[in-house]
Amino acid sequence: RRHNYLAALARAGGGERAELALAWCDMSTGELACQPVAAAALAAALARIDPGEILAPEKLAGPSEGLAEALAETLGDWRETLQTLPDSRFDSVNAERRLKQLFEVDALDAYGAFGRAELAALGALVDYLELTQVGRLPRLTAPRRVAAGALMEIDQATRRNLELTRTLSGDRRGSLLATIDRTVTGAGARLLAERLSAPLTEPAAIARRLDATDFFLGETRLRADLRELLRGAPDLERALSRLTLGRGSPRDLAALRDGLA
Repeated sequence: RRHNYLAALARAGGGERAELALAWCDMSTGELACQPVAAAALAAALARIDPGEILAPEKLAGPSEGLAEALAETLGDWRETLQTLPDSRFDSVNAERRLKQLFEVDALDAYGAFGRAELAALGALVDYLELTQVGRLPRLTAPRRVAAGALMEIDQATRRNLELTRTLSGDRRGSLLATIDRTVTGAGARLLAERLSAPLTEPAAIARRLDATDFFLGETRLRADLRELLRGAPDLERALSRLTLGRGSPRDLAALRDGLA
């Protein structure tokens, strides 16, 4: 019922024109996303994603880089999960070529207007996955680009004190998420946790969610019928990922059969 994120931080350019970007992938579902991020906002973005491992180029993570104090301090806070890789693995030109090959497209425009730093972060993620999975990539979704400012960035201290997904002691039980979670599927639980951790900032997108909620609030019978259907729905995302990696079982094949039905 939780995401399992691997993240990558990359930089393109130098000096005042330098761009930072963060990319992340859920190893268990294949969800792939990225966003441009300012050095001052990196801590809040990492707290929102809460990755189990963070990839960064050696030059960016090194003490001699002379980066902004906020960025150096943020990476220091995540040093237990920080994995440094050679700078060559964060080359944006190679990354773009690798992504086109992976998704079998001639251009990435349909997925979003990615900056060089975003491409570098995405490419490093894919490269690292292929390396650690011995050439067998998990099923990856097309990269989703999160625009700067589209989500409310909540710093780590505030997030901890609000006890959104975990209490001050680190337990899920007693948190806001545990209190309101009435989902009946693993995918639904992950989506609820994601939305609670990353509130929207665009009024139109917020209104669409509220309209959907209002609809089901009024349709009591339909809501009950839908919940009953969902209760029997298997976790297709994770079953597909296991099968793609060659680690699936007859149970996963049965999950696909039942889910499609």
